[in-house]
Amino acid sequence: MWAPVAVALFIGACSAAADHSHIIAETLTAESHWNASVTVDLQNRKAISPLIFGIFFEEIGHAGEGGLYAELVQDRSFDALAAAAGFLDSPATRLPLDLTTLAARHHHAMLPLHTPWDSNGRSYSSKREYLEERRRNSSFDPRNDIIVAWQPLPGTTAVLTKEQPLNEHNLVSMELTAGTGARSGLLNFGYWGLYVQAGHNYTLSLYMRNPDDQPKNVTVSLVGQHSATLYGTFTFVGVAGGWGKYSAELVSTATDANARLLLHFESPGKLVVDSLSLFPSENVAAGSGMLNPWPFRADLLAALKALQPAFMRFPGGCYVEGDWMRNAFRWKAALGPNEQRPGHMNGVWGYWSTDGLGLYEYMLLAEHLGSEPIWVINSGVAHGDSVSGADVWPMVEEALESLEFISGPPDSQWGGVRAAMGHPDPWTINYMAIGNEECGTGWIKPSYLTNYLLFFGAIRARYPHMRLISNCDLGPDAPIDLMDWHMYTNPTDMFKRRNDFNGKTPQNSHYIFASEYAVTDGGGWGNVVGAVAEAAFMTGMERNGDILTLAAYAPLFVHWNNRPWPTNMIVFDNSKWFGIPSYYVQQMFSQARGTHYLDTNVLTDPSSQVHEEKVAASATCASAACDRIDIKIVNFSSMQQRVAVVLTGEGSESVPGKGELVFLSSDHPEDENSFDTPTKVAPTSSTLEGLSSKFVLRTKPWSVNLLRLRLVPAASSTAITLQATASVGSSKDDVSAS
Repeated sequence: MWAPVAVALFIGACSAAADHSHIIAETLTAESHWNASVTVDLQNRKAISPLIFGIFFEEIGHAGEGGLYAELVQDRSFDALAAAAGFLDSPATRLPLDLTTLAARHHHAMLPLHTPWDSNGRSYSSKREYLEERRRNSSFDPRNDIIVAWQPLPGTTAVLTKEQPLNEHNLVSMELTAGTGARSGLLNFGYWGLYVQAGHNYTLSLYMRNPDDQPKNVTVSLVGQHSATLYGTFTFVGVAGGWGKYSAELVSTATDANARLLLHFESPGKLVVDSLSLFPSENVAAGSGMLNPWPFRADLLAALKALQPAFMRFPGGCYVEGDWMRNAFRWKAALGPNEQRPGHMNGVWGYWSTDGLGLYEYMLLAEHLGSEPIWVINSGVAHGDSVSGADVWPMVEEALESLEFISGPPDSQWGGVRAAMGHPDPWTINYMAIGNEECGTGWIKPSYLTNYLLFFGAIRARYPHMRLISNCDLGPDAPIDLMDWHMYTNPTDMFKRRNDFNGKTPQNSHYIFASEYAVTDGGGWGNVVGAVAEAAFMTGMERNGDILTLAAYAPLFVHWNNRPWPTNMIVFDNSKWFGIPSYYVQQMFSQARGTHYLDTNVLTDPSSQVHEEKVAASATCASAACDRIDIKIVNFSSMQQRVAVVLTGEGSESVPGKGELVFLSSDHPEDENSFDTPTKVAPTSSTLEGLSSKFVLRTKPWSVNLLRLRLVPAASSTAITLQATASVGSSKDDVSAS
């Protein structure tokens, strides 16, 4: 129960002055009203996980291919074409192509992909419903979703061939036969256009062989939408003989987000090409000493870095499982030079993966972000089939080998492979997840438990420090270091579920990894009400940060032209990006990641205008000495709320008169960010003066408020009595720290 408290009361006058950079507190009398109160006990604290807020990268919605992965050419080795045409797994050695017809039957590279949750005239309510329906349809082939990113110049004959392959892993190349026109060749559309900037350099590399006796001149150019405008060009003179690698620098004379890459040669004769790649030249320079260019698109990498993620889970998600085992991600196939990576069909999310982002690149990313890597492996279970325990041991050995690749010395077998790729120093890894969504409450996919035990035993024996993550609570049947937990829901339910982890302790529960959560239903394409609800939920995560040790919003990225999921933290096209309001909520909590949780009690005044539980709060120490504290207060309502903030316990008298207030809000819960207004909903930082250990914060509707206070000696203030109605009980947010 809430007991009457004598306090000195001030109000943080967050009055909407035109200049939000400076706010003056107003002293109030004891008769002033308040809607809710937040009491923080500076003495009652518990240590919480230092890794609590991180990110989860999955190859969904072109998050990597056409997104974070900086390759500008789509389907650089023609493997997606070969898969779409049924040639990749065919015994045939040649296949003439009608690329125009193939694009009409599959997807043209310039046409946006509609959400698959509205497919063939039917709407699906969730990802799970869509996937289960698709698995039941025996006639469905994920190749139907492949984008056809190449088109020949008029008169050019295009043939896929396996004759004289480039290498043992890259079996398919493109043979072009000149037509009757002045030039013959091929156009690549990139990912909904290539983005080039005036004055910027782009490094082209490709492999060519000339089956004719006569040498050829081959020109590669950056061109406009209709190929009539030339932005940059280079001609390779005298191409002859067998396979050779050719490189050039192209300098763009213009900025165009809808450019094309054009390869052409003069008639007559044939030309065979493979692995046409285009990277910004700064990526090539940054990748010096590595087998491949620096793999990350600069602006999207900066967007991730701004989140300050404590950990990174990768590479899925459903992407790890595959719709079938044959389409699951396999880390060994994603090693070495790009031209030696065969790629695979991302059947779950409906597009081809070059595997340019492999285990090496994911570890580079985690290292660059300063994030703890969490490597998710396939457990021998896919959406549609699985590998039995009797046959899964080779996959267990692959998991062990992956850990040697990551952390082994350069003179070990797989550590040597890593060193040859450009990173001789071992990485550190402490977490591995065994599978993804293979079980839930009361259900386990076939083979998961048996396979999990085999993986767990082998990994723990070889790497006893590893913390291994199960997909669910397996009860007494299996040892578990952490349990994975996923939740997608609506704003109201998300707000209510801030208490889901209350009462769980290391003594009565497994440690929890909330690796996927978000408001999806009722969240629009990423709106304010969804973000505010998520912030309220995150206060519950902090309150239980001793048992809930890791948490990540999902999904992380989505391409504007392929949005298979309603809410995604970062939305991009080939030239720009914006964060939805949830992005900024995640950033606010990460920047205020604490060392200890301070007991936080929330009480609603039933006599106030807003009498429901619409306020959530948590407070943490910003340093081990707890001389700095962060208080998060969430107003999940359409009305302004006056929240009394009371600090108690030793040190509360040392609150200075000045602090910082960072807040995110909107009067309209449906407000969203966009390319045109990328920061329509974004945090504002203000100096807040006139504070003491007791004050009132006037919180805006639909707002997330972060108060950052430094505890230093300050003059005491005159006490004013603040009393709550005696019959009011503690809210569900009232959880004492142990």
